[in-house]
Amino acid sequence: MLSCTPITLSEDLLARAHAFSVPRAVHPSRIVVAMSGGVDSSVAAWLLKEAGHEVIGVSLRLAPDDKNALQARQGRCCSADDMTDARQVCERLGVPFYAIDSRERFKETVFDPFIAAYRAGQTPIPCLACNHEVKLGDLYKTAKSLGARVATGHYAQVVDYKGIKALARPIDASRDQTYYLYGTSPEVIEQLDLPLGGMEKPFIRALAQRMGLRVAHKPDSHEICFVPDGNHAKVVENASGPLPGGELVHISGKKIASHAGVHNFTVGQRRGVGVGTGERVYVVDIDAESQEVTLGPKEALACTLVKAGPVRLAVSMELWPEIVQVQIRARSSAEPAKWQLHDDGNIVFDFMEPAYAVAPGQAAVAYDGDVMLGGGIINGRLNGERPRLVNR
Repeated sequence: MLSCTPITLSEDLLARAHAFSVPRAVHPSRIVVAMSGGVDSSVAAWLLKEAGHEVIGVSLRLAPDDKNALQARQGRCCSADDMTDARQVCERLGVPFYAIDSRERFKETVFDPFIAAYRAGQTPIPCLACNHEVKLGDLYKTAKSLGARVATGHYAQVVDYKGIKALARPIDASRDQTYYLYGTSPEVIEQLDLPLGGMEKPFIRALAQRMGLRVAHKPDSHEICFVPDGNHAKVVENASGPLPGGELVHISGKKIASHAGVHNFTVGQRRGVGVGTGERVYVVDIDAESQEVTLGPKEALACTLVKAGPVRLAVSMELWPEIVQVQIRARSSAEPAKWQLHDDGNIVFDFMEPAYAVAPGQAAVAYDGDVMLGGGIINGRLNGERPRLVNR
């Protein structure tokens, strides 16, 4: 059952939502909508149906439910209850609904690599692989087999860029999800609809309330679907068994303390390192081979050469400008950098100003203004206090 405190929406916002008229599609088509059971995908389905498209709702069963863990629903997605919500939304809209069991595929392409990356001292983002391989990979193939386009509730826009279709940041910058979509291929972008890109989240909730959808006040999902309490280390330990401990070492070479495993740390981390040194220290480097975690001042986190790969392109590199803006974390700003593609399929970004807390396993995503060009998984800091190359 969905139980949450209603989110307050202003009378002006609700009035705007009730007066809103969805423009009719010039060329109506069949569209498979990825239904998560949340407010965003629900409103996306409604907008497309109101525009005159033939909508088919599809939910993917991904991560297995934890025992009794889904009673607290906040911060989760892809649960059995979410699938029930998606089905009920489709019933409310009068569109067909299908559920696909993708748990084995999810385990192979998302969960197992997540565990392996943490064991290797990296900081993976499983939502990247989930979007690239499953949601906009396998689901796109399903839609294609049905002669349909595909749509999601992501906050991004499909725009014209130098004569092709590309993804760009949404109107609601606080909801920008283009970083998580960097691996979307040009083929998929050509057949992709993102109805929410030109709207702000509060207005989306107001539309859902106008529609009478019970998910209108459903909390947003913030945590990884298989990490409901945010404790990544516990998930890694449960999947891997006992992990070796190691040493916390100051960048000066002084040993500080022991630790319970490199999977407990990420480059750039300050809180939770479990030691007091008399100075503000950050995790500067993680060596999974020696199990050594290096701490140091913020200045030690700086580097200007970042390697990433394999490169996934949303826009052909022939169209990339010489200087792009590169985002190295989901919540960081994009900073200008030159780029060079190497023969090994990796790209090196040369930042104009130092980048901080470059963590292997995160993504380096390139933009031209608001247009997302592509990127890769960070696998190297090539300079700075603690250069590091990892095998991927």
